[in-house]
Amino acid sequence: MGETRELHCPECAAEVPAYREFCPKCGAPIHRSRRERLSAQPSARSEEELKRNRRKVLVIGAAILLAMGIAGKVSWVGGSIEHEREDRPRGPAVVQAQQLFEAYRDDARAADKLYRRREMVVTGQFVRIAPDGRGDPDLRLATSDPQAPLGIDLIRASHEQATQLRPGQTITVSCERVDRTGDERWLRNCAIQTVKEGESAAPVPASVPAPATQADRNSG
Repeated sequence: MGETRELHCPECAAEVPAYREFCPKCGAPIHRSRRERLSAQPSARSEEELKRNRRKVLVIGAAILLAMGIAGKVSWVGGSIEHEREDRPRGPAVVQAQQLFEAYRDDARAADKLYRRREMVVTGQFVRIAPDGRGDPDLRLATSDPQAPLGIDLIRASHEQATQLRPGQTITVSCERVDRTGDERWLRNCAIQTVKEGESAAPVPASVPAPATQADRNSG
């Protein structure tokens, strides 16, 4: 336990608190050096305890900061990798018009994840020309749904070539990206790459009226 803060009067042996210079019972002076030595011991122990406590707090704090730093670094690296995967430039997607149509019909969200922000190279059977709101020729490629052909927005350099197309021909276009109007997807800024004769190709004027589809209404 160690010594207490109580001293004993050298005259009457009464207990005297360490901070008292005279005995409260008989008034005798208490030996100053002994009083100071005894009163200082608890303070010394308290100071030592304070130092130990400070060291413990510093060690614990450092451990917490280290753990937080490691966790944050791992989280940042994981987020950075995932973000890099999302934003990393990907090569053009090469698909058939029917394949693209089915992808968006069956699961639009999954198709967007696969095709968004990518250049598209699409091959399909030419159906007809559908002038857009400015009178420029847009193309329609056949899908399994006659009422939902795939819309192709052409760049100006391909306008003249588009007027020479005939229904049934197989064409390949390269496009900037997949775009959308409402729930319908179409291809933006496309250039005609190749044209091949199809079995049903026939010289039908591009201006022959056809029933309006949702793609036509969107292009207007």
